[in-house]
Amino acid sequence: MPLAGVFCPLSVCDPPFGQSLAMPLFNKKFESKPIPVRQGRCNIGHPVVTEDLDDFRQISLTLGNKELRFADGIWMHSARKGDVEDMVRLNKKFRALEEENNMCNLKIEVMLDLLAEHATELNELKPKEK
Repeated sequence: MPLAGVFCPLSVCDPPFGQSLAMPLFNKKFESKPIPVRQGRCNIGHPVVTEDLDDFRQISLTLGNKELRFADGIWMHSARKGDVEDMVRLNKKFRALEEENNMCNLKIEVMLDLLAEHATELNELKPKEK
């Protein structure tokens, strides 16, 4: 072991081959572990779902003598099963008619604009009477 302040030849003071003089505080203690292979996301090897999804489309709730059915994103009061289907059908028809009405209103506005533009052009072309 070399003494402090005493010159020591390199062959005596060098650490053995492969070891460093670095402090143990700065060694790499936490090395990253290899990432495991992800499991497949497909259903290979799992049983096939045999439940019918139509069973879950008709959700009903009975509170006392009232029955509510969930259809088309809202709860509706119904006395029988056919009421809900009728309401859904009528709501879809109502939305389609609203869209058609909006399109007709838009067409009328465009036609009025074209008529006003044409009338203005005709008035400019007429000879002015004095």
